[in-house]
Amino acid sequence: MAAEPRSGGNTGGIGLGGILVIVGILVMLFWSFLIGLIITLVGLIAFGGFAKGKWY
Repeated sequence: MAAEPRSGGNTGGIGLGGILVIVGILVMLFWSFLIGLIITLVGLIAFGGFAKGKWY
C-alpha cells in the first residue's frame, strides 16, 4: 500500500500558516515589529492557528 500524497500546503509537518508565523517572528526581530506582527496574525488567523485550536 502506497501512502497518498499530502495536500493542504504541508511541508515537513509545517503548513503555510506555520511558515507565515515563523517569517513574521523573524521580521519582528530583524526589521519591523508592526509588519512582523501583521504577518504573524495573518498566519495564525487565516491558516488555522487559532481556528483549529492548536499551536505550531
